[in-house]
Amino acid sequence: MKTRSKILFCIFLLLGLADVLLLAFGNETAPRYVKPFLMPFLCATALSELLPENSGRMPLLLAIGLLFHTAGDIFLLFDSHGFVWFALGLGSFLVGHLFYLSILIPSLGKLSYKESMTAGLAPLAAVALIVPFFKLEWPLNAAVTVYGFVLLCVATCGVIGALRKMKYSGWIIAGGIFFIISDALIAVNSFLGIDFPLRHSIDMATYLFAECCLVGAMVSREKSAVE
Repeated sequence: MKTRSKILFCIFLLLGLADVLLLAFGNETAPRYVKPFLMPFLCATALSELLPENSGRMPLLLAIGLLFHTAGDIFLLFDSHGFVWFALGLGSFLVGHLFYLSILIPSLGKLSYKESMTAGLAPLAAVALIVPFFKLEWPLNAAVTVYGFVLLCVATCGVIGALRKMKYSGWIIAGGIFFIISDALIAVNSFLGIDFPLRHSIDMATYLFAECCLVGAMVSREKSAVE
């Protein structure tokens, strides 16, 4: 890892740790000023590690994906002010995951018919079973279904990669799983009204770990491809 990348990543870790600890001690004001800077520093770390050696379209796609996740973080800071802010946050994360998929899917190479069906039907079946549990109304149920499907596709890319014994696939699986955990914590609180101590802190910790796993896997895979 380059020296500049290490410095940027350390800043990201310190900001993330500060955010998680502040939330753990019940301070929900200060983290609002920290959260918007988390993904930009993770993005800067990734680009510093990739460039200039990896000058293809992948760094741009990754940066755009993280840009949308930054927007999602900011929009969700205001979700208590109305549904529109929640919708904008959900939409931003959805688009960000689509950019992640634009990196992950091509990296798998040509998929067999069985793999293609598994990649599409397994996430769809899981979402079809889970979303009705929340008893959401239109159009929120449709939005959550689409978002859940795309997020599960990210994790499925890791599973297919692992079956093919591709490097860093375990990180992608872990990133997908922890993203699901993070979003599930938000969902049970927002839609079912379930809350528990340290929920905000655990939600943030799982989210940051998920992003680190996914971004780290994509960066490492891209670097190994040109070595």
